[in-house]
Amino acid sequence: MTGTGSCVYGIFENKEKAKLAYDNLKKKYEIYLCSSYNLKRS
Repeated sequence: MTGTGSCVYGIFENKEKAKLAYDNLKKKYEIYLCSSYNLKRS
């Protein structure tokens, strides 16, 4: 965590579920929808 204040995050099975949570939470909170990626290593 960086900065000050609290932080909550969620992990979702797919983008559709994440988007549904985002759409509901953005009405009341400052929220960001992010994703991660993996780099293939040889």
